[in-house]
Amino acid sequence: MCFGPSAIAVAQQRAPELNVVATTSEPNWNGIAVSNDKRIFADFPRWEKGNNPSLIELKDGKEVAFPSNEWNEWQPDKKTETAFVSLNSHYINRNDNHLWVTDAGEELGKDRVTGAPKLVEINLNSNKVVNVFLFGGQYAPSGGHLNDIRVLGDDVFITESGTGAILLLNRKTREIRRLLAKLTLTKADPKVQLVIDGFPLQGKDGKTPFINVDQIELSADGKMLFSMSPFGPHLYKVTVKDLLDRKLSDEELEKRIAIDRKVNPVGGIIMDGEDNLHLSEIEKSGIRCESPDGTTKWFLQDSRLVWQDAYSITPDGTFYLVVAQISNMPFMHKGRDLRKPPYYIFSFQAES
Repeated sequence: MCFGPSAIAVAQQRAPELNVVATTSEPNWNGIAVSNDKRIFADFPRWEKGNNPSLIELKDGKEVAFPSNEWNEWQPDKKTETAFVSLNSHYINRNDNHLWVTDAGEELGKDRVTGAPKLVEINLNSNKVVNVFLFGGQYAPSGGHLNDIRVLGDDVFITESGTGAILLLNRKTREIRRLLAKLTLTKADPKVQLVIDGFPLQGKDGKTPFINVDQIELSADGKMLFSMSPFGPHLYKVTVKDLLDRKLSDEELEKRIAIDRKVNPVGGIIMDGEDNLHLSEIEKSGIRCESPDGTTKWFLQDSRLVWQDAYSITPDGTFYLVVAQISNMPFMHKGRDLRKPPYYIFSFQAES
């Protein structure tokens, strides 16, 4: 790449500057969540043998296992209900400052661990686990993968990116529903080929590693839900009211889902309080901010953004972003491991 660490702005507004919050030389982190009082949490998927801890809080520059060592010391012979097996993402519910953790339940390239897929809800006031929601095979089937989540009141929306579906959890009744599993709009587009630094991403078999519906987001007013496959090319939208309507079949629901806009391949997305969409454009090592109508407000590039992934926005408007280097992992590069520490967490302040 010809560009350096400083941001390159190409749009109506000046692009923000990236600030280094933390780095790690451990196996790459994949998720970021920052609490209302700016406690920073990051997760490490089980992409390496014996990769513990899975969830950490950054304290005074140190990585501290959270919420306890017991939750972060899983081994193949241990119970899965009270330990993290392989985390994929985590998310702060701003209304109650609870941390939600997604455990996909499988090691990379290995079979699913029986009973492991779950969501874990942690009260950050007490630092205690208050709920564990288990996802059986009817909700996370063979080949399934619990991915990103959003929380709206008692309703929790989860993407299942392995086979392609959207899951709904009601945390009060604990009921789970699996939607849109047979529809193409929750599946990766096989025509899309991702190219990063001139290399078409391929697994050991030479095939494109397709990822089904992954990214998910809610509008600022909580009335609209957005979702997409990371490679695009479309961001879809549907009203939350329709998604929660039990009377609608998947086929009827499909008719109410619309394409919001065309997008480039991304590692993560997030919307701010004005419904500006921020996209981690992984082919361009950049972050794009688009207004609700799809107009680019600003765009920045930075050579350190190697598969920039999840975001978290704190109440004061500070954005936090994790860099995962997934495109440099063996399953994306025909078996070659091209990852180069350090792995970054950045923050930035965007203009309103």
